[in-house]
Amino acid sequence: MPTPVIHRDTICGEALFILQSLRENGRLGRSNKLADVKAALEPSVSLEFDSYYLFLRKYHYIALDPREAQLRLTDMGERVVDTGMQDQFIAEVGEFFAEQLGLESLTTEDTVAQAHALKPPPPPEDESEAAPSEARPSAEPPALPRARPAQVSTVSSSPAVEPPVPAAPPASTPASKAVEVLDQRYQKQEALGSGPLGTTSKGRFNALGLDVCIKELKDIFGYFSFLQRGEVLKRLKRELCAQAQVRHPGIVQVLDQNVEAARPYYVLELLQGNLKSMLEEGGGKGVPVPFALRCFLQLAYALRAAHAVGLSHHNLKPENVLFDIHGNAKLSDFGLSRVVEQDASKGLPQVFVGASGMVYLAPELLQPQRAKDAGPASDVYGLGILLYEMLTGQIPGRRSPLPSEVNPEAPSGLDALFDKMTQDRVDQRYPDLDAMLEDFYKSFPEAQFLAKGDLILSSEPR
Repeated sequence: MPTPVIHRDTICGEALFILQSLRENGRLGRSNKLADVKAALEPSVSLEFDSYYLFLRKYHYIALDPREAQLRLTDMGERVVDTGMQDQFIAEVGEFFAEQLGLESLTTEDTVAQAHALKPPPPPEDESEAAPSEARPSAEPPALPRARPAQVSTVSSSPAVEPPVPAAPPASTPASKAVEVLDQRYQKQEALGSGPLGTTSKGRFNALGLDVCIKELKDIFGYFSFLQRGEVLKRLKRELCAQAQVRHPGIVQVLDQNVEAARPYYVLELLQGNLKSMLEEGGGKGVPVPFALRCFLQLAYALRAAHAVGLSHHNLKPENVLFDIHGNAKLSDFGLSRVVEQDASKGLPQVFVGASGMVYLAPELLQPQRAKDAGPASDVYGLGILLYEMLTGQIPGRRSPLPSEVNPEAPSGLDALFDKMTQDRVDQRYPDLDAMLEDFYKSFPEAQFLAKGDLILSSEPR
C-alpha cells in the first residue's frame, strides 16, 4: 500500500474547524455564502474545500439555505462543535475519505472500530488516581490548523489522537514523495500541465502497468454554484462517454472516468506533447509544410469520423491537438465547451473555457446563446484557423494575406480552401468536412496526398 498522504485525525480536525468557522461567522454576522466560505477557508485545509463540503452535506452536519445561498449548521453540526469529535464523526470521516487516507473502502462498523483503536484510554474517574506528572486530557476540541503547510504534515493536529505510523514507501518511490492513488487503481505521478478547468498528470494504471494521462477537473466548479454541480457533472459524463464511443486513430482514446468523485477525473491514453508547444518551438514561423498538411488531414478525418456519429468538437485549439510517439495528430477534449455552456432553463452561465481558444471559435459559437444548429461547419472554421497557423505561425485576421503569400512553401491551392473554411457566415462556408476534402483533393490533381478516404499515418518514431 502506498504511503498515506494524510491522516484521519487531520481531516477530522479540519472538518471540525470548518464547522466552528461557520458558527462563528453566524454569531458575528459575517457572510456564510458558499463562495465566501470556500475562499476564506480553503487555504487553511489540506484537501480541496469541495471534499469537506460534500462530506459535511452528505452526513447532514451542514445545510444550504436555497433562498439566501447561506450555509448553516444543522443540529448534528451544532452538537459536534459543542462536544467535539465523537466516534460516529470519526467513523464517517474514515468512510468518506478512504481514498485520501490510503485505505481500502471501509464500512461504518470498520471505521468505528478503528476510531476506538486510535483513541487513548479514558482518564481515571477519580482525579486523585492520575499520576501527578500526567495532565488530564483537555475536553476542548483539538487544535486546528490555520494555514496550509507547504507540504502535507504527517504530524497529528489533534493531541487526543496518535497518528498511525506510516508504512515504509516502496523501493521505487522516494521517501519524501507520497504516491497519490485514485480509486485504488491509478497512481497519480508528475504534473503535465494545467488549464482553466483543472490539471493534467501522468499516471499509471496499476492492473496493467500502463502509463496513462489523468485529467482532474477540480477547478470546473469555480464557475458554478454547488446547486448547479449535478447538471455540470451530468454533462461531463455525457461528453466523455460520447468521445469514448468514437474509435479512430485521430481521436484520443478515453479509457475511464469517475465524475462522482469529490474531484472528478477521467483517464486518457498518454501522448507526447501538443501542437501549441510545436508552434512555440517554431518561433512564430509555423511548422514544416509537409508536417502541417499531414496533421491537417489527420485532424480533418478525425472530425469527419466524430461528425458521422453526431459528435462535434467546438473547442479546437492547439492545446487540444496532441501527438503520439510517431508524430501523428490526435484530437482531445471533444465537447467540453458544452459542459460549461449557457442554459437559461438550468441557471447555468455562459463560460468560455480559456481565452486562448477564442480565436478558433466560429462566430456562431461566440453568440451569448450559442446557435442551436451549430455543428460540423463550426469545426470546419476552427480547423481552417489551425491550418493557417501551422503554415504561417500567425493567427489570421480579417485582412490577413493568404497562406502562400506569407509562406512561399505553402501550396497556393490551399489559399481558396482556407478562405472558404473561415467565412464568417455559415452559408458561405463548407457545410462539412466531406465538402472541404472534395476541394482539397481537387487542388492536388497529382494525388500527392493520395485520394479522399486515405488517411496518412506516420510510423517513424519521433
